[in-house]
Amino acid sequence: MSDEDEHEDESPWIVAACPVTPELAARIAGMAELDWEDPEIAEKAMVAAGWRSTGDYLGDLNEKAYTPAGHLVYGDDRLAMPFAYEYWIHPDGAWTEDFWAEQPGWRSVVDPPAGAFDARLDAVAGHFTELLGPPDHDVTHEGYRWRYRIWRRGGNVLVVAPGLDGFSYSQFEHAYVQIRPLPADAPLPPTDELPGFLTW
Repeated sequence: MSDEDEHEDESPWIVAACPVTPELAARIAGMAELDWEDPEIAEKAMVAAGWRSTGDYLGDLNEKAYTPAGHLVYGDDRLAMPFAYEYWIHPDGAWTEDFWAEQPGWRSVVDPPAGAFDARLDAVAGHFTELLGPPDHDVTHEGYRWRYRIWRRGGNVLVVAPGLDGFSYSQFEHAYVQIRPLPADAPLPPTDELPGFLTW
């Protein structure tokens, strides 16, 4: 076993989350049929929601807006909002400090109970199920074992799913809500193509 592998084994896992309340879920559900490929429509929707826009320039982490709760919102032609991260700290790794624990509205739990990350996903998916009914698609990627819950909303899909965290060079995972275009008459891409289809 290498020194890095041994250190990884000794490093406790962390789950950091910024809550998605039923009120925030309702606000996002109300945006699900907007044309997110139109920057003016997207900007007006976020301002109307009380989200703070970064204006003409992206923020330090490429975000384009912040919710009042502290979520960072991404996407040039869609809404993409991570609400939980699972990772460990390593002095020579992708995360050397608990970055998310220091962000307003975020809380990290060191060595959380088993299933804590998935529980966050289930809770947020539950909010949208209460608002929109059961997902139109509920599929699991065999390789990653990621579960995608997807609602069709006009010419868009609203998605609650996990994915690879780009800021950790894809070493760790995040959980997100996303609204992205998909014509109402277009089939959902095959499950093994969903990670690429939903990347922002």
